[in-house]
Amino acid sequence: MAALTQLSCATQNASNNKDNNLKQLIQNEQHVYIENQTIDELLDFTSFFNTHLISEGVYQVNIKSGITFKKCIFNKSVNAFRKMENGNIVLTAFQGNVSFIDCIFMDDVNFRGSSIVGRTDFTGSSFNKSANFEELNCHENAFFNKCVFEESLRFQNAFFNQKANFMNTKFYGTVSFQSSLFNSESQFSAATFYKYADFTLIDCRGKSLFNYTEFMDKADLSHSIFLQDFDFISTKNKTTRFNSCRFLGNVRFNKMEVSSTLSINDSYFLLQTPEIDIPLEKLIFSK
Repeated sequence: MAALTQLSCATQNASNNKDNNLKQLIQNEQHVYIENQTIDELLDFTSFFNTHLISEGVYQVNIKSGITFKKCIFNKSVNAFRKMENGNIVLTAFQGNVSFIDCIFMDDVNFRGSSIVGRTDFTGSSFNKSANFEELNCHENAFFNKCVFEESLRFQNAFFNQKANFMNTKFYGTVSFQSSLFNSESQFSAATFYKYADFTLIDCRGKSLFNYTEFMDKADLSHSIFLQDFDFISTKNKTTRFNSCRFLGNVRFNKMEVSSTLSINDSYFLLQTPEIDIPLEKLIFSK
C-alpha cells in the first residue's frame, strides 16, 4: 500500500516519473492503482519484462500485478500487443485483474491476443480511436458496459470464459465479434450499434441477451450457435440476418422493429419456432 501512495504523490508533476514508478511497481509484482491522472506517455505493457518464446514467431511477457486505472486520461496509445520489425509478435499475459474504469483513451488501444486471468473491467470508458481486443482471453467476468467506442472495434476470435457484459454501450464505428466464444452469459441489452455489426460464427453457450438493442445499420449473426435462451426483445433493426443459425434454447423475438429486412433462412430451432410480429414483406424465412 505504501508503494501505491508513493506512486500517487510522486506523479503529480512529471509524466516521466509516472511511467518509471508504474514500471517499477509492475516489475516488483506489486498491485497498481492509479486514479484521476493524465498519462501523457505511451503505455506499453510488452516492454516491462523480457519476452519468452511460446510458439514459432510468438513471444509473451507475464505480468503478475493487478492493474487498476480509474478516471484516468491516456493521451497516447495503450498497448499489450507489439509486432516486431522481423514480423514476430509479443503478447501479454496478465495474472491479475485489468481494470480501466471511467477512463478516456485519446489514442489507439490494443490488447490483441492478451490473456487476463483476473477480472476484466473497462466499465464506463471512452475509446476515441480504434480498439483491438482480437483473440482476447478473459478467464473471469468481463465488463465493457456503458462504454463508448467512437471508431472501429475488433473482438474476433475472443474467448469469454465467464460473463461478458456490453450493456448500454455505444458503438459508433464498425464492430466485429466474428468467431468469438461466449462460455457463459453474454449481455448486449440496450446497446446501440451505429454501423455494421458482425456477430457471424459466434458460439454462445450461456444465455444471450440483446433486449432493447438498436442496430442502426446492417447486423449479421449468421452461422452462429446459441445453446441456451436467446432474447432479442424490443430491438430496433435496419437489416439483420440470422441465416443458418442453431437455436437450442428458448428464443424470443417479441416487439421487434425492422425498417428493412429480417432474414432467418435455414436456421434451426430445437424447441419451437419463435413468433415474429413484423410485416411479412420484411421477413425472409425458410427452413
